[in-house]
Amino acid sequence: MKYLKVLFVLLAVVVFAVTACTPAATEAPQAEAPAEEAAATEAPAEEAAVTEAPAEAAATEAPAAETGEPKTLVLALNMDDLMTLDLALVGETTNQLITKQTYQTLVEYSVEDFLTPIPLVAESWELSDDLTVYTFHLKAGQVFASGNPLTAADVCFSYMRGKYMASGFYEMIDSCEVVDDLTAKVTLNVASASFMADTANPALGIQDSVLVKEHGGTDAEDAATTDTAKEWLDQNSAGSGPYIMTSWAPLSEVVLVKNPNYQGEAPYYDQILLKHVSDPTVALQMLQTGDADMVPYVDYDLVEMAQADPTLQTFINQSLDINYLAMTSSCATEIGPETAALLCQPTIRKAVIASIDYDGLIQAILRGFGVRPPAMFPIGIPGVDASETQGRDIEKAKALLAEAGYADGITIDLYYGTNAQRDTIAAKIKSDLAEAGITVNLNPMEQTVYLTEMRAQKLPFCFGGWTPDYIDPIMWTSGFSTITGGIGKRMLYDNPTAADLGNQIVATADPAARIDLINQLEAVWLEDAAFTVLYQTQSITALRADIQGFSYHPAYMAKLYDLHE
Repeated sequence: MKYLKVLFVLLAVVVFAVTACTPAATEAPQAEAPAEEAAATEAPAEEAAVTEAPAEAAATEAPAAETGEPKTLVLALNMDDLMTLDLALVGETTNQLITKQTYQTLVEYSVEDFLTPIPLVAESWELSDDLTVYTFHLKAGQVFASGNPLTAADVCFSYMRGKYMASGFYEMIDSCEVVDDLTAKVTLNVASASFMADTANPALGIQDSVLVKEHGGTDAEDAATTDTAKEWLDQNSAGSGPYIMTSWAPLSEVVLVKNPNYQGEAPYYDQILLKHVSDPTVALQMLQTGDADMVPYVDYDLVEMAQADPTLQTFINQSLDINYLAMTSSCATEIGPETAALLCQPTIRKAVIASIDYDGLIQAILRGFGVRPPAMFPIGIPGVDASETQGRDIEKAKALLAEAGYADGITIDLYYGTNAQRDTIAAKIKSDLAEAGITVNLNPMEQTVYLTEMRAQKLPFCFGGWTPDYIDPIMWTSGFSTITGGIGKRMLYDNPTAADLGNQIVATADPAARIDLINQLEAVWLEDAAFTVLYQTQSITALRADIQGFSYHPAYMAKLYDLHE
């Protein structure tokens, strides 16, 4: 066995900081974070560390909170994507933010360096020459919030429970062996150059096995049908992070309180309240009036207002989030079979893609705070050439429809989780496609219903968002090609060539070889035309001017426990 430093090189994320006025809660990126395998890897050639937001607001050591009234940090954000807080089942954007505060992972990566794993629960590790066995040595003396000791048994319980609960995040894990109290050996079912980075995914946090078992949890092979811990884990956390979750009221509030047994530096705030606010203007007003301290996602229409307010500070960061349009590759789906019968034809899918006014979407939805990559990789991933991006071509779209035998046009149904921003996107898509002779019937759905139906592979035509759970190209290669919980599988996309390339990328450590494989996969995706990126966003965050310590992370937004006054 030898230690192999896995190089996964990412984009340099440009960060701008500007003071602002009243921010507005921009709904949590309308994206669902992949419920998929977590594997992060080495990567390309050029390193790119996401730079920390403004120097003046860089994370510094938080002073200890003074005794007296509990110090509370209030976040205003849209949490309509929050479906569960059980680590074995999570998969959406808001989960990552909460989980990062309540659980600890084996390692983590700083916003300054996505190449070098930082010890967290694990203090050291080795991996086998064939990249299938990862051995982790834990720090001694660690405890959970409950006071129970954190051992290798908890690592293996967490990973195997996730695997047997059928979470895509754990899909590549074959087994986990407790070598001794402080040593866990994880064996993968495929060679992976990226599993180290994968373990930094907040969804792979280490659970208190004693506590979870007391509430019906199990890591047995039949966990998917016998585990009953979800209800308890939706209202309580079982981690060793700086905070403990004490309650979640759907579409209302999540409450986090300081963990008295946390072994790192105690957070400044005694509790954190995440308040569900669906209206971005209301979120901004809450920040202005002092009813909120932070708006993680400021609405693009409200950026100038936020920047104009001297009592606020605003951070603009390049995200790796993409918003996409997806079309089924199946000729029959449970919902909208007539639409599926049309969209299973690649020529018609290409006509849809050629009909969309992408530049207009970026202006209408993002007010210019975004870009469009050429395929399903965000710009910034090594090997992705923004100059290859194809724009709108109405005449091409009409010609493709005629080629498919529908010169007089077609009618299809579009499904999406409704809110103000998504409604605007849907209306724009409907208008754009109409110019090519494609009539679109809009089918808005309550967000949790939409996510449930899409996960169940029932929808033929929809749009959503993809937010990385860890920083590595396979977040996208696997998500749109191979992983059970990924968008590809959810839309019944099944191309053996794409799957093979995706698996090769997972097992490839050489940066140049990886870029070549990424380019090949990108070409396959473009030809299949099952997906198209609508845009890649910038993330805009606003806080009260007296709050310090904020730094943006493209996977989980921020370490709220670093914030202080």
